Amino acid sequence: MDVQLKCHVAPMKSWPQGLRGVTQNISRNGVLMFCSDGGAAGQLRVGEVVTVEIELPENPVFGRKCIHCQATVVRISDDKGQPFQIAFSVSQMKFTEYVNPLAQFEEIGAGAGNLQV
Repeated sequence: MDVQLKCHVAPMKSWPQGLRGVTQNISRNGVLMFCSDGGAAGQLRVGEVVTVEIELPENPVFGRKCIHCQATVVRISDDKGQPFQIAFSVSQMKFTEYVNPLAQFEEIGAGAGNLQV
């Protein structure tokens, strides 16, 4: 099975634009992601808790799904501005419907100060 799946890391306060890459390896305890945007490596910190969504291939029966993970950054290999790898330790993983994560984050970011309860 091809493990090079599109991967999105939810934006955090320190890097509001989010991060995109491709998975290189997936297990039930971890994810290794390759990111071609080398400038974003300095925005991550080891120990930071993030949300990772991994797009799954579309299936005619199940539709468009993704693996939604709560994860901690455990390693960043950075060659200063070059493509880099990020290793995540996964604490929670579930399968969910896939929605465009960047569109959601832009909407949330735009209205973050006006949350209604």
